[in-house]
Amino acid sequence: MWQTYRVGTQNYLYHPSRMMLVDCGPGKDQARKLKRAAGEIRAILLTHAHADHYGGMPYLLSVFPQLTILVDPRETPFLRDPVLEPALLFGGLPPQALSGPFLLGPGNLPFQELHPALFPEIEFLHLPGHTPGLLGIAMDETLFTSDALFGLEIVEKYPILYHFNPEEALQTLRSLPEHFTTFLPAHGSQGGKELLQVNINALERVFEILTDTVSQRTVPLETLLRNTMASLSPVKTLDHYFLNRSALLGYVSALERRGAITLELRDGEILVYRS
Repeated sequence: MWQTYRVGTQNYLYHPSRMMLVDCGPGKDQARKLKRAAGEIRAILLTHAHADHYGGMPYLLSVFPQLTILVDPRETPFLRDPVLEPALLFGGLPPQALSGPFLLGPGNLPFQELHPALFPEIEFLHLPGHTPGLLGIAMDETLFTSDALFGLEIVEKYPILYHFNPEEALQTLRSLPEHFTTFLPAHGSQGGKELLQVNINALERVFEILTDTVSQRTVPLETLLRNTMASLSPVKTLDHYFLNRSALLGYVSALERRGAITLELRDGEILVYRS
């Protein structure tokens, strides 16, 4: 039923009878290659509203003006106002460094909310964590996970995995149905249950490093973030810095919500210590 396309390091699905493409890449070049591979496209299903998954939409709309764009309702705020994605990383109006095609998507897209009941032959799975409304697609024993998990080469290159809610992302991975034996991510190569475990381990490792650090002493939040980034994933660009920083703040928040750590403002500085 489904066809799989790989463009660069990203994976895409195409449903021939529905003429439905799943995601369309960060820009025109990727979208053009997908159009060439698929031929006719009548609908685009967005697994989630991150710019690197829908940046190619303006090109496809120029070729297929009647294109239907479908997305989970929980993702629609980011399509209505794409600046929310880089703003979420920065904490306010984002600088130019966060306005590239991988973080700032196109606006004014004629999207519609997805109603899965209208597609009874497609098995959608809600996989929250990376974003609130991220969708995966079941293909017999294979699960297209989008960004709920990443290929091994991606995990090795970027060990601080970005998830808006890393606690929820971890729960999602731990609770996937047992019958899935192959996992196809949007980024990187597919793998079996060992790839699932690699992603779980990567999330748990960040939680453990943060917990171990603050269990030894009280640490200023900014020092905790800086030292964790330096030890796990040194950065050379502003966009990578803010991506890692935002990701780590999610891990810190999750630990605070668990009751494992405490955040305290003291003399104008946020301190973190074990609860």
